[in-house]
Amino acid sequence: MRKFIFKTILLLIPILLTAICMEILLRRIPNDYKYKRDYLDAHSNEIETLILGSSHSFYGIDPNYFSSKTFNASHISQSLDYDFRILMKYQFKFKNLKNIILPISYFTFWEKLGDGPESWRIKNYTIYYGLRTSSSFVDYTEIFSNQFKVNFIRLKSYYIKGNSNISCNKLGWGTTYKSEDAKDLVETGKAAALRHTINDINDKKNQLIYNENVSTLQSLILWCRKKRIKLIIFTPPAFETYRNNLNAKQLDVMINTATRFSSNYENCKYYNFLSDTTFIAHDFFDADHLSEIGAKKLSNMIHVKILEWK
Repeated sequence: MRKFIFKTILLLIPILLTAICMEILLRRIPNDYKYKRDYLDAHSNEIETLILGSSHSFYGIDPNYFSSKTFNASHISQSLDYDFRILMKYQFKFKNLKNIILPISYFTFWEKLGDGPESWRIKNYTIYYGLRTSSSFVDYTEIFSNQFKVNFIRLKSYYIKGNSNISCNKLGWGTTYKSEDAKDLVETGKAAALRHTINDINDKKNQLIYNENVSTLQSLILWCRKKRIKLIIFTPPAFETYRNNLNAKQLDVMINTATRFSSNYENCKYYNFLSDTTFIAHDFFDADHLSEIGAKKLSNMIHVKILEWK
């Protein structure tokens, strides 16, 4: 028995050492989460306008078009609870913060990162932001959060080919959704609308998620009011092939909820760009995401809204 245990330990040691080395190497690969954490660590006291939210703001709002010192702290699939956690992590460092920009999309009130197919992204917040939001060991590791094949490709891409995983510019805006690579607007519109539509918004679980997100947004607004910070919430533009496939009831609840917050709190304003005719097909990367052309247009529009808000 002792001989068997000894041989087992000898067998496990190289596997364990390999896993540890892989974990260290994976964590050293530059990525958007690590980059944005480092930026916020160093510059949060200088930021005047902070952009939060999901991919709709990650690709849709470029800080370069704002006159105030602006940074985009959004991430793909970032839900309201993580927006608020990032805000709270740096709340005492935001000495000059005057404006926060936050998207309220068709799906926002019924989505939480930890409950959806993108939950694997939680590890990026635990590892790189230091947010202890999960009780799962997997969410505190790189090697167990993805398949071995995926991790091997990442290691090869960076350490052999020299490719970085950073996909944003210096101010946090996502740069990979280029107009020259635009997707089919018909196919992506139908697919995205189906993916973002909740089967039954009155379902007990969906209602619970809705209530939690509403509560989170209210907490964010109240924190902003206490700090005399203006909160701009907006519904991003989308192409007609996306809009025409949305569930009317879900859409109405989203718009009515955002409008209610805007009406009830003087430090919050809501702008609905969903059907804004200013945006044409050429402005979109896919049916619900803007290309760099559309991002410039939306960024300028929101910048004007901030300047007009006295």
